[in-house]
Amino acid sequence: MNTTNQKIYYICASFLSGFSLMVVELVSARVASPIVGSSVFTWTSVIGVTLLGLSIGSFIGGKIADIRDEIKARVALPLAFSVSSFMVCLIPPLIKTTGFILGLSNSIIFLNVIISLYLFLLPAIAIGTIQPILLKRYAQNFLNIGKEYGTLSSTWSVGSILGVFLTGFFFISYIGSKETLLVITGLLFIAGLFFSWHAKKLRVYIILIGLICVLISVFNNSVMVNTFTSKTNIILDTETDYYRTRVADTDLPGFGKSRVLALDFDIHSVDTAIKSEYFYPEMYPVFSYINKDIKSILTIGAGAYTMPKHFNQFYTQASISVMETDPALVKVGTKYFGVDPTKIITQVGDARVLLPKSNQKYDLIFGDAYNSFISVPWDLLTKEWNDKVKEKITNGGVYAVNFIGAIDGPKSVFTQSVIKTFKLTFPNYYVFAFGDNKQDTQNIVLVGVNGPLPLTEAQLVKDISNGENPFISKRLLSTTLIHTDEGVLLTDNFAPVERLMNPLIGDYFPEYLTLINQVF
Repeated sequence: MNTTNQKIYYICASFLSGFSLMVVELVSARVASPIVGSSVFTWTSVIGVTLLGLSIGSFIGGKIADIRDEIKARVALPLAFSVSSFMVCLIPPLIKTTGFILGLSNSIIFLNVIISLYLFLLPAIAIGTIQPILLKRYAQNFLNIGKEYGTLSSTWSVGSILGVFLTGFFFISYIGSKETLLVITGLLFIAGLFFSWHAKKLRVYIILIGLICVLISVFNNSVMVNTFTSKTNIILDTETDYYRTRVADTDLPGFGKSRVLALDFDIHSVDTAIKSEYFYPEMYPVFSYINKDIKSILTIGAGAYTMPKHFNQFYTQASISVMETDPALVKVGTKYFGVDPTKIITQVGDARVLLPKSNQKYDLIFGDAYNSFISVPWDLLTKEWNDKVKEKITNGGVYAVNFIGAIDGPKSVFTQSVIKTFKLTFPNYYVFAFGDNKQDTQNIVLVGVNGPLPLTEAQLVKDISNGENPFISKRLLSTTLIHTDEGVLLTDNFAPVERLMNPLIGDYFPEYLTLINQVF
C-alpha cells in the first residue's frame, strides 16, 4: 500500500473516531435519561465523563504511539479500534445492570456521575486512544507537524459535527439509541479489521472480538429483563424524538387501577377513576368561578392529556387547544388515553416559540409542561415568559402554572422564586398547594388573573365547596402566608432553576425512586 493511500486511510480513520465519540456522547445522555431522568445534571455528567475519558485515552494513546518496537506500533491502531468497538458494544447490556448503583445514594447528582462513569468512561477512553496513534502513523515529516496535526484534527472535528447532526436528527428518531450504538460498534470493528491487513494473526483476534460483540448483542436483545411488577401490564415501550415513552396499566399506590404515562424516568400522567384532593388535575372546575365566561382554553404540555380532557368535559362550550413539543405524544394520547383530536386541537412545537406567534387570545392558559426530573422548563418560568403569556390572555382571563415545590422551610426557595417572579406580572393571584404539610414537596398551582380578583379567597373557597370536586377548597392557601424574601427573580438571563430545585430533588428523589421501582 503506497504512502498516499495510507494517509487517506488515516484521515478517514480520524473522521470515524470523531464521529463515533460524538454519537456515543449524545446517545449516552439519551440512554441515561430513563435511569436518572433528563436534566442539566445528566448532561453535565455525560459530557464531563466523556471529556475525562478522552483526556485519559489521549494520554494512553500518546504513550502507545511512542512505542519503538515497530511490530507493536503497527498493531496499536487496529487494536485501538477493536477495543473501542468492544467497549461501545458493552453499553446496552450494562444499562440493565445499573439497579445496584441506584441503591448507593439518594443524591441525584452523585447517581448521575456514577452511572456516567460506569457506562461511558471506558468507551470514551478507548476511542480517545485512537487520535494520538493516528497522528504518529500519519505524520511523515515532523518539520510539518503543525500541518499534519491540523489535518487530522479538522477531519476529526468534521466527523464529530456529522455525528452530532446525524444522531440528533436521524439515528435516535429512526433507528433507536441501542441500535445506534450497535452501528458504531460495527463501524469501529470494520476499521480495526481494515487496519490489520498486515497481520493475519492479529486479524484472527479482531474477528474473535467481533464475534463476542455479536453474541453480546444477540443475548442482550433476546433476554428481556422484565422490571415490571406482576400488577403492571406494559402496553407501549418506545423511543420518541424526546423521550423513552412507556404506557402501562398498573395498581398505583393511592390511585388504584390506573393507566400511567412514563417519559424517561418520570411518571408524567395518571389516568384513574379515583378522585383525590391531592391530585392537581381535579382542580379543573376552579377556573369557572374565577372567570364565568371561558370560551377558549390552552394547555401547555400534553402528557396524557389529563387536564385537556377534563377541560373538554367540563367546559363544553369552550375550544380546547394544546401545545406540545413531542409529536409522538399526540398519537399516544389518541391511541391509549382516549383523546378526541377533533375536540382537542394540538399544535406541535415549543410553546415559547408558538405562543408569541399566535393571533388568538385565551380565557384560560394552563401551564403544565415538565422536564425530567420534576422541573418545569426554566424558560417557562421567567418574567419575560409571564409577560408574553399575559399578552395572550383576555381581560379577566386566567393563567395557571403547575410546578413542584415546598411552600415553607429550607426547600421553599424555588417556590419563593417562582412566586416572586409570577406576581410581578400577575399581582392578583391565588395559590393552591396539594400537600398537607407546607414543608413537604408537592404540586403547587399559581392562578393569576389578568385584572382584579373577582372573588376574595373566602368567596372562592365557598364557591368551590358548593361545586364539582368540593374537596379542592382545602387546597387553597392564603397568599398572606406566602413569603418570597429569599426568592430569586427568574429572567431569561438568569434562571438557576436546577440549583434552586436541588434541595427538592434530594428530598423527593428517594421517595420517587421507590414508586418507580414499584410500578416499572
